[in-house]
Amino acid sequence: MEEIIIKNVEQKKRFDILYYENKELIPCDLKLLIKNVIIIFKRHSNNEELIVLALIYWLLFFSIIKNNHTIITKKDLENLEIIKKTFKLEVDWDFKYFLENVLKMDKDLFLLKIIIKYNVLSFEKKFINIVNNQKNYYKSIWYIIPYLTYLESPLLWFFQDIYFKKVYPTKFEKIRKYYIDKINKIEFPWEHMFFIVNNISDLMNGAWVIWKTQVRRKTYFSIYNKLNRKKWVWLLDTIWIRVIFWDIEDLNSFNKLFESKYVFLNKKDYINNPKENGYQSLHYKYISPYRDTQILVELQLRTIEMDKKIKENNSLSHFEYTVKQNKWSKLFKEVNIWYNYIIKNNVLIKESETLKN
Repeated sequence: MEEIIIKNVEQKKRFDILYYENKELIPCDLKLLIKNVIIIFKRHSNNEELIVLALIYWLLFFSIIKNNHTIITKKDLENLEIIKKTFKLEVDWDFKYFLENVLKMDKDLFLLKIIIKYNVLSFEKKFINIVNNQKNYYKSIWYIIPYLTYLESPLLWFFQDIYFKKVYPTKFEKIRKYYIDKINKIEFPWEHMFFIVNNISDLMNGAWVIWKTQVRRKTYFSIYNKLNRKKWVWLLDTIWIRVIFWDIEDLNSFNKLFESKYVFLNKKDYINNPKENGYQSLHYKYISPYRDTQILVELQLRTIEMDKKIKENNSLSHFEYTVKQNKWSKLFKEVNIWYNYIIKNNVLIKESETLKN
């Protein structure tokens, strides 16, 4: 924990006292869990008070300290109670009360809760046994998915698939097998993701353009949804890349080089022909050879102004697009209930920039 930098003098003092007086009592795997929670939280928020709270949470959870410790404040206890309450609620029988408690949470506290859950699930084999009701713990992921969709959070993809796998294991295994047998025998080729990103980066250098690149792979959750909508007939792009340029001149320089070097199957020009809602971007589906197979990649090109317009205008967002066009399968009834609740009650996380990458 020595690597964790806390700038606020008071919070650093609290953290150091709690950590160093209990250092020998904290198992190595728990130290790693705590550190991972803090590292991820620091990337998204500057609230150092909640960094200390994260440490307190685990020290209390594993009975290393008691809640009457002199360092623990009344506010700490109140925040811990909010986190614990929303973990314990049975979503099936107390849906309304569950939502009310979630919606009352401070945005940074909500983020901390999501990251705690993410890390417990990431350390699944070691720490999932600490959860009293494991089935409910997995199932309660549904209310996180819409929020992370709205925020375009990099944590979304993890929660989508672990929800799918644990709550609907038979369907999950069916789509996983279908993907490997019918679409791509390489199951989510992480090595290939590096390969295509490096190629795109080389192309950017060739066009004398360097700006911002984002990459993700489609989850089994999203593949299942799309295959259902397409009646199981779909030209599947499993990797998605978005390149954001400073201006249209840079974008055009890259675009000319891309079209001369790559083999693409589909092009949608929403820059010269914007969608009715004003959405602008240039989309390609292109072929990327890899070993003894081919993988389809979706490439999106846009300027920083186009990207800013999409993020500032809810009607252009991926979240709105997903909800309004009913993108999720009826199988995921919990997720659909929460999406519909958000739309009906106009519930969105306000001032969410601190949670976005």
